[in-house]
Amino acid sequence: MGNKVSPRDIGGLIELRKKVAELRYKRGYALRKGDQASAKEISDEISGAEAKMASLLKKTEGIEAYLPFQARIEELGAEMVKQKEEDVDAALRAKSGDLYKMLGERGKLLRANVEARNEIGKLVLIGMTVAPEVRAKLAEAVKAGKAPDMEAAAFGPNAGKLVAALNRAGLGCKVAEGKIVPSGEKWEEEKVVLNNSHVWIPRQSLDKYRENEVEMEKVGVRLQIKNAEKQVKNFSDEEKKEFEGLQSKYLGLMKVRKEITAAYEQEITDLELH
Repeated sequence: MGNKVSPRDIGGLIELRKKVAELRYKRGYALRKGDQASAKEISDEISGAEAKMASLLKKTEGIEAYLPFQARIEELGAEMVKQKEEDVDAALRAKSGDLYKMLGERGKLLRANVEARNEIGKLVLIGMTVAPEVRAKLAEAVKAGKAPDMEAAAFGPNAGKLVAALNRAGLGCKVAEGKIVPSGEKWEEEKVVLNNSHVWIPRQSLDKYRENEVEMEKVGVRLQIKNAEKQVKNFSDEEKKEFEGLQSKYLGLMKVRKEITAAYEQEITDLELH
């Protein structure tokens, strides 16, 4: 492992692996339909995704990136490979039957893991900072789709971050009497989508965040319109003042967003592995 590894690197691998698998199925489907042109285009997409994946694999060499419910995903995958490709095609078209249910269950688990990819990256990297036996027990629990029943002290100063990552990844837990234990209690944060990724913020900040995002969108649209106008005419002093005011307001709204999401972004930095 050379450069520092971020939770987003692990997350990127999770996302790319799913993308490549989907593209390979699409290419196979195109070939079965005799659509060579589409198959060629998809092959080019696969090559690009695989190149990115190879780069991340090299960067994360020596790190096992395990997944929530991995055992079940692999069990369903083993069943899938026994099926004829034509039967899979038919099940997807019909949207019914036992095979379709298996495909749906596996797809749902994989989609959830892609959504939680950065949280999975965090718990994987936290696991790299502890004793091998602790790491193995954590991985075993996560793969089984549950939080580990372990002493919080085994994870040192990262115990709180681990509990947060597990909850965000759908493995409910809490610390009780010094132990990390499974829990069905509602987690204290809410997830929002920001730049095509999920970010978690404290529930008490949710209304402020949403109001700020709505205002950002409004101001952003007005800025785009003014920018377009600025390309075709000279602004008067009043118009310049209005344009500069919108720019200043937008920067202020960006600052509010950054303040609300700062703690989450700091987690990413704090958990980078060198």
